[in-house]
This record gives sequence, C-alpha cells and structure tokens, in this order.
Amino acid sequence: MAARKPRVDPLTESELDELDRFLLSSATPEDSMDLEELDGFIAGLVCSPVAVGASEWLSLIWGDTEDGRRPVRFASAAQCRRILELLDRHWATIAWTLHSGMPTMPILFEYKSGPPVSAADRMAELVPGSTWAIGFMRAVGLHADDWQDAFDDDAASESLTPIVTLAHADDREIVEQPLSAQQVESLIEELPDSTLELHQFWHPRGSGPEERAPVRKPPKLKPADPCPCCSGRPFARCCGATGSLN
Repeated sequence: MAARKPRVDPLTESELDELDRFLLSSATPEDSMDLEELDGFIAGLVCSPVAVGASEWLSLIWGDTEDGRRPVRFASAAQCRRILELLDRHWATIAWTLHSGMPTMPILFEYKSGPPVSAADRMAELVPGSTWAIGFMRAVGLHADDWQDAFDDDAASESLTPIVTLAHADDREIVEQPLSAQQVESLIEELPDSTLELHQFWHPRGSGPEERAPVRKPPKLKPADPCPCCSGRPFARCCGATGSLN
C-alpha cells in the first residue's frame, strides 16, 4: 500500500495577515523580514541542497547578525508557539507543493500607482518582486559553496537568472541598466517555474517512490535550542514547555 501523503494545511488569508502583522510589529526588530522576503527565504531553503537547523533560519528572520541575537518580544509563550506554527505550516506548504512537482506562487506586495514622484523618490522605490528574490538569495547565501553547482549548470543557472536579476535590480555591477516595467513583469512571471526547476535540480523526482528525494520538512526546534523569544533559556524550558506562561 502506498504511503499516505502528509496533510498540508496552507495558511489562510487571515493567517498570512496575522503573520505579516507580527513581522512588521514593534515586537520584532526593524530589520526583520517582512512576509514577502520570508516567503522567498523559505522557498530558497526548501530548494537548497543543504538542510538548515531551526534556530539558524529563525534567527535570520528576526534580522540576526554575528553581533548577537536581536530581541523578539512575544506577548506570551502562546503567541511564540502560534508564530512558530504559522511558520512551520507555510514551510510545509511550499515544500510539499514543490515536492509534488507543482510550482508555488510567490507572495508579492501589491504596488499601486500613486501621484507623480521626484526622480530621487523613484530611485528609492523597491522593484516589484525584488524583496522576494532577496529573501531567496539570503537562503542561497547561507550555503553559497553548496549552490555553486547550480550556478555552473546551464539549465539551473538559467532558472536562477530571474531571481538573481530581481534581487540585484539596483546593483549596476550586476544589472547594468534599470529594469523596465515590462522586464520586471516578465521576470516575476518566471519565478514560479524557476523555483520548481531549482527544487528539481537539487531534489530530482524519480519514477518510483524509492528514487524520489525526501521532502524538505520544516526544521523543528530542539529542546536545547535557544528559545525564539530571546529569553536566553532553552526552548524546552521556556516557550516550548507545556503550559508555559513566559
């Protein structure tokens, strides 16, 4: 009997809004990822040839640096566990979608046209899709050496091109000329297929179950990992403890 596919529970619109509000709230550092960057970051981690630990990727979401952990002010242990649940479910949804051979649609901010702005203000505007691509490339940067085979492969490097181009849209050493609206739209349209192709490059799907690479499941916090609330205590003795009221 074939193994049953694990249940995937995609986040609803209200849950995505809940996660977005938390990421943009005063509870997180100013340089925390927003929902668009987070979506690209998780997609990159799911595609990656190297698995990451839970504490490693969570700390990057909060804008962690080598100088030390940044404070994340959860209102309660229950909220901490709730945010971890939303992150796990979003990761699982992306992972199982790609593992099933289907492209995922990136979460992108809506850019609405407004009143005319100065040339300086236009230069400061983000290129649509660039935040998502920056998130994906942050995942690549975690293990850049391991990604080198993709950059050296003709087909995989072609799949990387729209992501790299959008991520470096304002870097004139990489993207020599400003992208037109039509070019940006075309690059964004390529993101779903590019992500799937990169996932299949590192995680090929064979004809039989024994030939398929395992799905990249959400990494779980270990009991001894630092708690995401930055209390300094192990997760199992803080927000991960049953009935914890941190």
